[in-house]
Amino acid sequence: MNDWFDTHIHLLAPEWRQRPEELYQQISALGVGKMVMPGVRVADWPALLALAQHLPAVYFAPGLHPVYADQWNANAAEQLKRLAGMEKVVAIGEIGLDAVAGPSLDEQELVFRSQLQIALDCNLPVLLHSRNTTGRVLAVLRELNVGQQVGGIWHGFSGSIQVANELVCLGFKIGVGPILLRKSARKLPLAVVNLPEDALVLETDAPDMIAEVDGLLHVAQRLAELKGWNLERVAKMTYENATRVFSRIQC
Repeated sequence: MNDWFDTHIHLLAPEWRQRPEELYQQISALGVGKMVMPGVRVADWPALLALAQHLPAVYFAPGLHPVYADQWNANAAEQLKRLAGMEKVVAIGEIGLDAVAGPSLDEQELVFRSQLQIALDCNLPVLLHSRNTTGRVLAVLRELNVGQQVGGIWHGFSGSIQVANELVCLGFKIGVGPILLRKSARKLPLAVVNLPEDALVLETDAPDMIAEVDGLLHVAQRLAELKGWNLERVAKMTYENATRVFSRIQC
């Protein structure tokens, strides 16, 4: 059985019918050996940390999603700094900018920069969220030199090969998820075909983007078809790439 790494999954999302422990068992039985849960809201952080500490193959990336940027304050910042030092915490995320929902982009950017600074101070990679804000997010990442210092993953990538190449040059991995399965997807398949193998990691963003426990395997199969690889090679490369990002995880 292949060993897979889901770099972005929401095990505590209320949309799941199964309890988190049951869901974990089902996904693990399919060969997913590591999972990272991003934070979304401040109130979610304690439960996500507790779940990660309870389940051996699950890790936590606390962070405040840009849609909830108005929850950021001095107390949230202190909580995040404390969490950054906890066992099973492997990144800060998901953080970024969202032009579709949430507070103003100016407010979101202040929160984004604050969380990036915590990641830099604590030497943790970042899980990046960007919706209709690619240029602005890239500008912040370039200014702070985030990728070269701590690295991270551009979650839910759907952009062009040009943007993907710039992200790779900046020191980030490309999160390949269920967008790859959409018949309407044009840019992402082209980017996947042309990107080097050490640039790619797998994710589901389940249950948001896909609500099936075997969603990661569907994404992997499509990636294999596009790259002309077998599943063993996809598993090996994407797993190794993910463990390079999350250096706190012991293989």
